[in-house]
Amino acid sequence: MSSSLNVEQLTSRPSAGKSHFAILLFLSMALMAALLNSSAPTPLYPLYQQHLGLKAISLTIIYGAYAGGVLISLLGIGNVAGRITDLRRVILPALLIVFCGALLFSLADTFWLLFFARLLAGVGTGALTGAANIALLRFGPQDSGKIAALIATVSFTTGLALGPIFSGIALQTGFHPTTLPFMIIMGLVAIAMAGVTLNWPLSEKVSLTPLSSEPLHGGDTSLKSGLKATGAKFVLCALALFTCWGVAASMLSLGPNVAERLLGLHNRGVFGYVIAAYLSIAGISQILSRGINARHSLIVGCLMQALSVIIFSAAIAWHSLALAAVGIVIGGYAYGAIFVGSATLLNRISPKASHARLISLFYVIAYVGNWVPILLGKVIDSGGLLLASHLLFTLSTLTCLILAFSVTKTDF
Repeated sequence: MSSSLNVEQLTSRPSAGKSHFAILLFLSMALMAALLNSSAPTPLYPLYQQHLGLKAISLTIIYGAYAGGVLISLLGIGNVAGRITDLRRVILPALLIVFCGALLFSLADTFWLLFFARLLAGVGTGALTGAANIALLRFGPQDSGKIAALIATVSFTTGLALGPIFSGIALQTGFHPTTLPFMIIMGLVAIAMAGVTLNWPLSEKVSLTPLSSEPLHGGDTSLKSGLKATGAKFVLCALALFTCWGVAASMLSLGPNVAERLLGLHNRGVFGYVIAAYLSIAGISQILSRGINARHSLIVGCLMQALSVIIFSAAIAWHSLALAAVGIVIGGYAYGAIFVGSATLLNRISPKASHARLISLFYVIAYVGNWVPILLGKVIDSGGLLLASHLLFTLSTLTCLILAFSVTKTDF
C-alpha cells in the first residue's frame, strides 16, 4: 500500500520521475541491509558460544561492540553528513564497511573476528543512517519529510525482523548457519551500492542548509545551557530510553540462552522467529505511537515495559513458553512507545540553540544501554543465568515504575 503511494507522489513531481523512485528504493535497501547485519547474529550467539567456548561476558562484549561502533560513527562523523552535498561520499563507504563486517562474520571462528565484525557493523550502520536519512529527505516528496520518515522506519523494521529469520532458517535447516545469512547480506549490500551509484540524481538541485560553527539561533548553544533549561525532564526522557534499550539489548544478546536453558526451547531456529516478531511489533508500535500524545505514550510504555519483565520473570519461574510469548508482545509495544514518546518530548522541550547537542547526548545515553548485557554477562559467569535474569527484571521493573510515576508528575 505504501509503495503505490510513493510512486504516485514521486511521479507527480516535475523533476522527480523514475530516477527518484529508484534512488529511494536503493536507499531503503541500503538501510535494510545494514540493519540485517545488526540483527542476524542474534539467534547464532548460543552456537558461537558452544563452538568457540566463550564465556557469557565474552558473548555480551561481542554484542556490545556494535553499540561502540555506532557511537564512533555518531561522535566522529555524525555532523559531517549535513555539510556534504554529494552524500554518496558517506553512503558508499558506509556500505563498504557494512559489507566488510558481514564478510568477517561469515569467516569468524575466533572471539576477535566476531568482535571486529560487530564493531564494523556498528560503524557502517551509524555512518549510513544519518546520511541515508538526509538523502531520503532530499530526494523524497516535498511533504515535510513524512514519506522519508516512513521509508526509514519500514526499512529499519524490515531489516531488523528479517535478520533473525534468515539465521533461524539457516539454523533449522543446518545449512551453513554462520555463513549463509551473511552471504545474503553481502549480496544485498552489493546491489544497494550499485543501485545508489547508478541511480543517483546528478542533475538534482538540492536546497541545503549547511551546518556551521556559528549559532543558527540566538542564545547559548552549549550543552550545559540545554541541560539547565530542560533539567529533570531530560533525565526522565534519557533514562526511559536507556532502560528500554538496556532491556532490549539483554533480550537480544542473552535471550537465546534464557530460552534454551531456562524455558526449555531447544530449537534455536525458532528463537530467530521470536526475535523477528518482537522487533516487528516494536517497529509497528513506533509508527502507531506517533499519533498518540507523547506524554501518554511514554507513561504507558514504561508501565508496559514493567509488566513485560514481570511476565518474563513468571514465565521463567513456571517454565511457560506461552507467558514468555505474551511478554514478547507487550515488550515490543513498550519499546516503540517509549522510543517515540521520549524522543518527541525531548524535541518539544529542547531550546533551539542547544537542540542538536541535547539530541546527540540523548542517543549516546541510549546506545550506552546496549552495554547493560556486559554487566549481566559478568553476573552470569559468577552467579548463573537465573540470578542475572532476576537482577535485570527487578531493576528494570522498579526503574520503569518510578519513571512512569515521575512523568505523570512532570509538566512537559
